[in-house]
Amino acid sequence: MRAVNIYALTRKVQNDVKPLFEKALSHREEKLRIKEQEFDQISQIVEELQKAGAGEDCFEDWFYSFTIPHISREFDLLKAGRNGCVVNVELKSVSPSVTQARIKKQLERNAYYLSLIGKRIYSFTYVSDGKRRGKLYVLGKDGLRICTFRELVRRLGMVKQSIREGIEDLFRPGDYLISPFSEPERFCNGQYFLTEHQQQMKEKVLSGIRKSTATLWGITGEAGTGKTLLLYDVAKSLAGDYRICVIHCGKLSEGHERLKNMLEGIDVIEAGDARIGALCSAESTDDYDVVCVDETQRLSQEELEIVLEAYGSGRIKACLFVYDLKQVLSKSERSRNNPERLHQILNFQELRLAKTIRTSKEIYAFINAMLDLKKHSNLSFPNIDVLWAGNEREKEQLVAVCQRRGYRYIPPEYEDSHDVIGLEFDRVQVVLDQRFYYDEAGILLGEESPDADYLYVQLLYQNVSRAKERLCVIVQENAHVFRELVAVVNRNS
Repeated sequence: MRAVNIYALTRKVQNDVKPLFEKALSHREEKLRIKEQEFDQISQIVEELQKAGAGEDCFEDWFYSFTIPHISREFDLLKAGRNGCVVNVELKSVSPSVTQARIKKQLERNAYYLSLIGKRIYSFTYVSDGKRRGKLYVLGKDGLRICTFRELVRRLGMVKQSIREGIEDLFRPGDYLISPFSEPERFCNGQYFLTEHQQQMKEKVLSGIRKSTATLWGITGEAGTGKTLLLYDVAKSLAGDYRICVIHCGKLSEGHERLKNMLEGIDVIEAGDARIGALCSAESTDDYDVVCVDETQRLSQEELEIVLEAYGSGRIKACLFVYDLKQVLSKSERSRNNPERLHQILNFQELRLAKTIRTSKEIYAFINAMLDLKKHSNLSFPNIDVLWAGNEREKEQLVAVCQRRGYRYIPPEYEDSHDVIGLEFDRVQVVLDQRFYYDEAGILLGEESPDADYLYVQLLYQNVSRAKERLCVIVQENAHVFRELVAVVNRNS
């Protein structure tokens, strides 16, 4: 995306041409849905800046309606300098919902994200009354206050060496999208923000549980949509008033152990723990008010029924189940279909996270194309490597090379895939050997597992979906799969 001159942006052009005009200026990927009210507000800001004696530089190099990739955090007007100075101006219209408290909260959230690209953040909100008049607010050390446009001009003068394009590249998802297990300290200290969509879901769940109007919830979404973070955030929010049990349907990692030692009022246990069986026991001393289950699609049928029986009998006040049927690892997990069982229960409510936020668009598009060759994308794949190993020795050497570069190698075996459930890594490395093949329709398939229950393609999906930034695929002694994946990587290069 390219920065624009806001004076040029707000010149009067025909309404049907305006979206194309804006796209030509900003070089954004898709046409913007133009809001006439915002253009009028920016035009008012231009006039007020001129009255305040602003120089030409004050109108240059603004990013209009910029959205941080992955999380949909939008900024109305943003100007950033390579000297670490950033100016943000948000646009509002007078209404009962536009209170100073809400303005302050938005600017504080924006400042958190902008601190990733600058050390000095100056945050303003312009509230217009529809009559080409308005008030300018600034967020300072003492809170929110009304200010003059001369103050905005002064702050704009502090921005040096303005960033003029590619601002989206400055925001790394790993800097603001955390895993509770990878960074338990940051999670427990609240050093993260949910997306707007996650925040809305959280408020629905919390309200339903606290008011006892909706107490049986499910949250679903594909890998990387932030289900686990949302589950633990809800659990942490309830912990002050309820005794919480979080059941993790996988192996507890070191991060889980650190997290459960830091969280007060929350027990984090593995599926199979004896405390699950005791949920329906009158003799149990571990009484929980709320049970949260992460990766519910992997919970055994017996344990799911125990949780549901405890809920139905009133021993548990509320349940939150998080799941993705696409991430099953075995035929038995797929056939028992725990999400379908939940849908059979009266008053069960399901929420869906639709947009991946952890995995980059590039990796997400490559994974889809790898699994189904017919799925095309206009993205290029500079962060995807497809390597060839002619035998076991070459594979081991390539694995070692990538490990020295910081890659996490996840073998295509059940135990290894099970160990990384719920975890994420900046760089992931996997191997596709002779067990994998494409059918005539271009769908990636796997041979029958010796165990007969495990699904090789599902194990692969689990492993590659752990990657946040880079993915390396080593193809071992499988010329057909190698040829197809190399073609995928080179489609748009």
